[in-house]
Formats: sequence, C-alpha cells, structure tokens
Amino acid sequence: MSGGNEAAVGGEVSDRSKQTPKLTPADRRQLCRELATGEVRRAALARRYGVTTGYISKFAGERSREIKAIQDKLDDAFAGLWVASKEARLAALQAMYEESEQGEYGGHFEQIRTRTMILRQVAEELGALPNRSSAMIITPVVHIIQGDVDLDALK
Repeated sequence: MSGGNEAAVGGEVSDRSKQTPKLTPADRRQLCRELATGEVRRAALARRYGVTTGYISKFAGERSREIKAIQDKLDDAFAGLWVASKEARLAALQAMYEESEQGEYGGHFEQIRTRTMILRQVAEELGALPNRSSAMIITPVVHIIQGDVDLDALK
C-alpha cells in the first residue's frame, strides 16, 4: 500500500503512523467478533480497519477477556457486550455515581439529582424496585340507593 492512508471501516481515514487509531464502538465490537471466530487473518483485518497488524495484536491482547467471552458464546449476539452483563452495568452506574460526587459542583442540585437517578437505576437493576409498568384495573360499579327513589324517573 502506498502512502499509508486507508479508509477505515467506520468511514474515517486512518493514518498508520498514528499511535492510536480511532475505531468506532461498532468497529471495535466487530473486530472482537472477527478475532473470536478466527476466520479472517490479522493482516486482512488490519487492512480492513486501516491499522497495522501490530495494532491488531495489541487490541487482541487488551480485549482478550471480551474476545474469550465471544468465543464461548459465538451464537449469542450479545456475547462480549459489557451492557449485557448485570455486573458490568452496576459497575458503570457506580463509576458514574462516584464521578458525579467529584469536583466543586458535587453538592450542586443537578449533581445530587443525577446521583438520585443513578441510585434508582441501581435499585431497579437489583430488583429492589418493581419495573415501571402500567396496569388497568377494572372493577364493577355498585350503586346503593337509600330511601324512596323513583327509579323510573331517573331514566
């Protein structure tokens, strides 16, 4: 390849001389799936994503747990997605909560409200709160008539 520039899968042009190519989250996920199946050689993956084979190897090493999770469940479309893991979702919520406490605005109303919403999400995740749903309850109406009333006059 001449010039060192190639179109990456995400539509961006990547310069191979840069240290960290910018792959979209969808590109990273697809790359993990392709590494997990082992059907495409790393050199071909490097060309497809506009990176070096060294980057592909480094990526595979850094994401080895995710790739292993995908290998274990290749038929599961959600394998390897952190959001599909309850533990990972809770960890992300915890990180957001802790981040909202930091800095000079940690006691600000909006930050407190954000933490309250995060805690509610955690409680829902853990099953401490019922899922939000609506239900229509239909009950018969009973009319009680007291005294002398002419029912025919009410019609």
